[in-house]
Amino acid sequence: MIVDLSYPLKPDMLVWPGGGRPVYEWVSRINSEGWNETHIKMPVHTGTHVDAPLHMCPEGDPLDAIELSRFWGDARLFRMDEIPNDQEITLETLQNSGFISLGGAEIFVMQTGIEPFSETRDYNYKYPVPTIELLGWLAQNGMKTYMTDATSVDRVNDIKMRNHKFLFERGIPIIENLKNLSKLPANANFTICAMPLLLPGREGSPCRAAAIV
Repeated sequence: MIVDLSYPLKPDMLVWPGGGRPVYEWVSRINSEGWNETHIKMPVHTGTHVDAPLHMCPEGDPLDAIELSRFWGDARLFRMDEIPNDQEITLETLQNSGFISLGGAEIFVMQTGIEPFSETRDYNYKYPVPTIELLGWLAQNGMKTYMTDATSVDRVNDIKMRNHKFLFERGIPIIENLKNLSKLPANANFTICAMPLLLPGREGSPCRAAAIV
């Protein structure tokens, strides 16, 4: 079964505070030019998207310098059981739940539990965030890519973006705003794909993410 993990790109969708929403415009129509063609304008970090290290590290890799294997391969998911309330997800949190290894997977997927509040006034950006200690443990144990259902891997008011920079400094890309993670198994490997557009020299891109279970 293929599970779609992407949010639709809509003009009224949830975006990061201050971010722009997609704007669609018809540039050609069947009743005049003879075909339909759409122009779209939006930030590259809109919806389900990839953050490349260049996003916050001046010497970090842009999208086109990252191997495609970072975006397609074996993944393992951790599922938070608590109601999201801005809490920290620690290494102890994972290990107490029985998550003791990546099981050979190189892609880690974090389900914070924020998805039920997405596209609603109740979202409030209080998704749980990982600690540096947890990210370090994941990196030391083979993680090559970090994916999450949250809008960010850092709190919305953390202007230093510590978690982003910690991952980027190790060459680890981030995929944010995944959905339908409840349809995936926890603590068991599955295949995931989240391919960015080939945007040379750019720091991010929308992606179409999916999993095979």
